[in-house]
Parts: sequence; structure tokens; C-alpha cells
Amino acid sequence: MNGKSLITNNRSDFSVTLWKAAPNKEPQGVVNLSETRIEQQNTEQNLTDALQIKKKENHFNSTVEWTDSITISGVHLSDVFDCVDYSLNSNNPGQNQLKISYSASQETQWQGLSVQIIYEIYDGFPVIRKWIKFRNNGTQWLKLGNLIIDDIEVDESYGNKTLLTPDSRGVASSIIAWSNPSASTGFIAASEVPSKLRSVSEKGALGYNPDFFEWVLGPSESFKSEAAFTYAFSDESYATISSAYTTLDRCVESDFKSFLKEKIFYNVEEKQNVAPVFCSWTNYNANINANNMRTAADIASRIGFKCFQLDAGWSDTGPGGGWAVSTINPNSCNFPDMKGTSNFIQSKGMKTGLWYSVFINENEKETNTDKPDLNSLPLIKRAGGLGLSFCYDESRKKYVNEIVYLNKNYQADYFKQDLSNICYGDIAQGHESRTLKESYLRGLRGLFETQDKIHRINPNVWLQLSHEIYWETPGPAADIAVLKHVDSYHAAPNEYWGAGNRKQQVNSSWDYDVDSLQQKLIQGAFRARNLMYAHRGLPLERIEIFGAVTTNFNGSLTPEIQDRQICSWLMGAPLSFSGDLSSLTEANISHYRNRFDILGRLENDYGIYSCFQFSGVPQPTDEDWHWWGKLNKNGNGIVVVMRGEGGDAARNINIPWVNPGQKYHLKTLFEGKDLGVYSGAKLQKGNIKLKLDPYSQEIIEIRASN
Repeated sequence: MNGKSLITNNRSDFSVTLWKAAPNKEPQGVVNLSETRIEQQNTEQNLTDALQIKKKENHFNSTVEWTDSITISGVHLSDVFDCVDYSLNSNNPGQNQLKISYSASQETQWQGLSVQIIYEIYDGFPVIRKWIKFRNNGTQWLKLGNLIIDDIEVDESYGNKTLLTPDSRGVASSIIAWSNPSASTGFIAASEVPSKLRSVSEKGALGYNPDFFEWVLGPSESFKSEAAFTYAFSDESYATISSAYTTLDRCVESDFKSFLKEKIFYNVEEKQNVAPVFCSWTNYNANINANNMRTAADIASRIGFKCFQLDAGWSDTGPGGGWAVSTINPNSCNFPDMKGTSNFIQSKGMKTGLWYSVFINENEKETNTDKPDLNSLPLIKRAGGLGLSFCYDESRKKYVNEIVYLNKNYQADYFKQDLSNICYGDIAQGHESRTLKESYLRGLRGLFETQDKIHRINPNVWLQLSHEIYWETPGPAADIAVLKHVDSYHAAPNEYWGAGNRKQQVNSSWDYDVDSLQQKLIQGAFRARNLMYAHRGLPLERIEIFGAVTTNFNGSLTPEIQDRQICSWLMGAPLSFSGDLSSLTEANISHYRNRFDILGRLENDYGIYSCFQFSGVPQPTDEDWHWWGKLNKNGNGIVVVMRGEGGDAARNINIPWVNPGQKYHLKTLFEGKDLGVYSGAKLQKGNIKLKLDPYSQEIIEIRASN
């Protein structure tokens, strides 16, 4: 960049290890692993959901051994390949590809193997996207492993590392920026490898986690890797009155997000936004029925929710009696007229949302003995169900068909897909995987395939994946891979700060300290802001942070705390709120309604949910002041300002994202005060001064003025 190399000469472009099968035949899965099972049971740790796992393990005896391994890389390709070719293509307007192809002739011991490296560039964006294809045209069964898609080493001058999605629970961040110390010049390295299969080295190389990835390559078979890309940025970084205004941050919140939305992600722009969403899980737990849900739906409608999601507990539990089982049949005792319940929700002006899991009834096996079972092996058991395989076409068809049925039969337009089984693998004979490690990527790709098929059948259905289904509990952060296929992602962890007994509705047996509940509600709002901010490399309006608790015990849910929830979840969009709605006072209901009406108008006027500016202002804190913008491309929208426990009583608020030559009219929406008209230059300098009490907040509306 600008004549300087941001990476060292210690690069090999890509690298992979190859093995040969001995004997030379296809590895076989297993027919029965009834002695090997994983049993899951819900538990709770530190006010978050967790799982107790019991495993009864056998060793899986492979039918082949893997021998004669060799590691090849871009600088040592001649060890395997003796033919090379390249081509330039422009298959789509504004996109150009360079394809470099390597193949092994009869003169080598890897005859028939070919590798193609594809580089793609896009008009208007400083980005290079890359993926790799392997093809086996020989007779030897092979295995790929230790695959690094972009095997680079960042120069130490640009070794300043900034995570733009979380690196947590053993899952690498999917978006990492490398820059000089001032973050004025560098590049964003992004991986499209899903979930825990992703690997990022300390020096910047992007690839697959060797503990969870390998791929068998039989004769005439091919493998296409996920893509990785680098996005460049270079400009001036400088200080504002409150923080550093870096080139990196400005790039992330504008051009980089535009690239993701226009070229990479599944497009949700044409859909009617579902926010705000109410989820029935907290305080109702799985103890939902037609009566308490109709009561809750009526209150939710009065509050102004646009979607009412029935979480676990609505469906038939099956012979095992467990809530985790997912079927298309409602629990006939608790929901004798499911269509009527759904119609009632929709009559209140809300979409019907349904929970759906990857666990099937234990008796839901393939009746045709010539076909494999629908469940994965090893057996995964949870609350009366078996884990469904995503490495088997018949299982994927069942999954797609059932969600499509629920959409058509109950007019449900929103689906929360939940619970974990992919992380345990699937090596059932007759399913697609030949090894346990291969099944992890096949399972994740199979899950994505179901989402794509459902969207093709009905593009208007809103599909949400939970962190559980994407790996385990608590599961991985949202990443690039998942938002290529779904509308929204339910991020970990599930939290219940201030919900009291989160498995019960408020009742006379409760004995909680109100002050303690209030502090927990405030803490939950702060944790939500922190988690959203950690995901700031992604569109936050598609990240659902669970934990805006709508439960009031003896006055614990004050108007100020309600405002704190509204503002905190407004880093993205209000997804999702959950709690005992029947515990709310008329004042609570009216206050939520007033705030949601304000958000609805702002979304209609400016499209605030899909905007997020964070450059040049303080990061989230609950000790001092911080704020962020939700301004559209015309500079219209809002600035959300929050004060923590401390800080000055009044603070100058700088707004770096406006046009300095434009005039803007400002007013506060909570206090209802007209602040007057200011030039963009004065707003950038921080000429606006707000006064807030500790743990209070304000929304400033900004509109361009003549």
C-alpha cells in the first residue's frame, strides 16, 4: 500500500497437507454406535445458559490408514505439481477473477491432483478475496488437512491488532484489522470459514482449525474452500475532544460494511424489519400454553412489539416427554388450537415466531430399512430427543420441509433455530461424511444449505440461528459465514440479569432484593452494549443480544432502566426482549410503548437500525459517559448518549460523522428539548453540552436543516 509492503517475504500464499489412503479405498462410516452417546442436560452458570455433558465414548476404528503425507505451499508447488496455467475472467459486472491452476502429471506420484487458486476483486472496493479448489482426477483416495487459505505474515510495522468480532470460547475472530500504531494505514483480514473450524495465526494467516477440519478427496471428487479476503484502508487518523478518530474505525463503519452488505451477505434490505421482538423464554421457560401466551401477546401488542416468538414448549414433546424435541405438531394439551393462537398473535399486529430445534423424537427414524436413520452418529440425546444429521440429504429435506410447513400452516414468519449437535460430528454410514473431522464442515455447510433452500421457497421468512445450533452452549460469536445465509444471529451468552427466578413468572413466593435486581438490570444492559460493540465489524442490526428483561418485581423495572434497555439494544436493533409481561405495570407498558413508537418513527424516517457510528467517541463504559451515532448517508438520524455511575454532571458531545458544511436541527427525544440549529463543524467540535444524572441516557435526533 502506497508503495510499502504490509506483509513480510515469509509468505507461502497457501499451504496444505496431503495423505494417501491405505488400502486405497473409501473410508466407511459406522452402522451403529448405540454404545457411544452424548447426553445433554440444561444447567445455568453465572446467570447464563450452560450444558452438562455426559459422554460414553468408544474409539472409532477407521477402515483405512493415512500414509505418505506431504505438506505443500505456494512457494514449493514444484514438489507436487509440474504444470501451471492461468486465466482472467469477468463473470459478473464489477467483479474480476484471476485463476491460477496447478496440476500433477503422470511424472509425479500425485498424478491427477490439481489445485486452482482464485483471486477476486470488486470495482469500488480496495479488497482481494481468495479461495482454493482441489480436484482429484486420479485413482488414489486422498485426504486434505492443515489447510491455510491465505498463508501470510504481517510485517511488524503493521502489527497493531484490532479484533472486530469476538475471539472467545476457543473460536477465532472472523474479522481482524492489522495496522500501524495510529490505525491510519493497514488492512482488515476476514475469514468466511464458519464457527469453530476457523483458524487465525498470530501473524495473520487465515485457514482452518486443524483440530476440527479435514476432507477426504476420492477419485473424481473436488473440494472448494471457504473464502478469505483482505480490505485495505489508508488515510489520516487524528484526535477529537473525546477519543481518537482513526481511519480504521471510519472504514469499518462505512465502506467495509457496505462491501459486506453488497457483495458478501444474504440481503435483508427488502424485508420488513421484525424489530422489536418479544421472546417467551425468560420467566415463562418451557411452561407456555395458549392462555398465558395470549395474555402475554395482548400486552406485547400494547407495548408495540412487531414479532411475538413462542420459544421452546409449544411443540409436541413426544414419547420422551422432553421440551427439546422439535416437531411440526403442537403440544395438544397446552396448545389445543395452535392456528387460533397464531391468528390471535397476528390479529394484534405482530408476526408469529416459532422456536425450532435440531432434535427429533427418538422414534422418528427412517421406516424404510434400506435407508440410514435421520439422526447423526454418535447418538446425541437431549430431553427426549436425538440430534438430527445435517450430513444427510434426507435429514436436511425433513428440516426444510417442516419449517416450510410451519410457515404455511401457522403463517409463522420468524424462526429461532436452536440447540447443539453439529459439534459432536456424524460418521453414520450412508451419510456423506467419511471421517469425524470431515463431518464438522459438512454439518455446518448442510445447516447453511437448509437456510438457503427455505429462503428460496419463501424469501420473506425471517431465519435466525442461535449460538447453540452453530456449535455449542455457550457458542461462537456471530461471524461472516453465518450472515451469508441467515437474517439474524442469536449471540452468546443467554443472560437473565434482573429476571429474578428466570424459570418462573413473578409470584408471592419470590424473595428478592429490589435494589439488587435493579443493579442486575443495569448490568445486563451494559453487558449487551459490550457484546454488540465487540461485534462492530458486522451489521449490528442482524445480531440478536438476548437479555433485555421485561420483568418487574415490586418496582424493580423503573422507567430509567427501561430507557437504559431501549438505548443499549439500540446499538443495533431492539432484538430481543424477554420476561414476564404479566408482571408489568400500566406505567411500564405505557413507557415501553412510548419509546418503541419513537424508535418506529426514527426507523421509518431515517433507517436508524442499519446505521452505527463509533469512530472518534468513547467506547462503552458504565463508569463514565459514552455515545454512538445512528446516522444515515445523508447525516440524518440519532446520537445515543449514556452516562454511567460516575463522570461529570454535564459533558460536551462531539458528533464526528456529520458534514461540516451542513446545518443540522437537534432535539432531545426523552426530555423533549429543542437544542436549536448547529453547523456540522460545530457538532464535530463538540459544541453540544448535555446534562445527565448517573445511570441515565438521552437520544438526540439530528436532521439536516436549510
